[in-house]
Amino acid sequence: MTSRVLLLDIEGTVCPISFVKEVLFPFFSGKVDSLVQSNEPVVRELLAQFPQDKQHCLQEYILELVDRDIKDPVLKQLQGHVWEQGYEQGEIKAPVYRDAIELIRRSGDVYIYSSGSVKAQKLLFGHVEDPNGGSCLDLQPFIRGYFDINTSGKKTDSESYRRILKDIGREASDVLFMSDNELELDAASEAGLNTILAVRPGNAPISGNDRYEILTDYSTL
Repeated sequence: MTSRVLLLDIEGTVCPISFVKEVLFPFFSGKVDSLVQSNEPVVRELLAQFPQDKQHCLQEYILELVDRDIKDPVLKQLQGHVWEQGYEQGEIKAPVYRDAIELIRRSGDVYIYSSGSVKAQKLLFGHVEDPNGGSCLDLQPFIRGYFDINTSGKKTDSESYRRILKDIGREASDVLFMSDNELELDAASEAGLNTILAVRPGNAPISGNDRYEILTDYSTL
């Protein structure tokens, strides 16, 4: 693994899929009422980017986007802003898998690609719950770069992976993309990347997969 670049998904790959839906989303949803009434410049600027015909019902519109898990770039930036406060105040800690922590630390050439904003990604990896019960771990020094739908495009679009390859200056054959989403793996494979299907506790069942190598324990990688 020392010569191979790792491109890692987050949700369902390096941390439980439940973390986003059961911790991050509810934390954000609980702040929406105060957000739409906020006078904070960065918040007002983001809110103004939502469709004009939704400005009269922003709270309902934002909550609907969250409930439907819509990958809206403005929503992702707004969520990142709110989650930053939660992380900094110690209300949120990211439950990254122990073997994922070890993989990131030992691999040496790791990049992250998630639909969550780059800001949200950095917050997550900067506030990782210590599996040994100590204070939060900061994995950011072990990660060389972050990509999201704003920087690179949708994760189910093969062109997104070509953009990432160009950004990191590597050949597709040098990069291993790990995700729990087969549609994302399809797109990455089309761009020429190596791929592995992450199967972790709580992930959606995999039925009839015969296209991708399955990995359940990262210590074997």
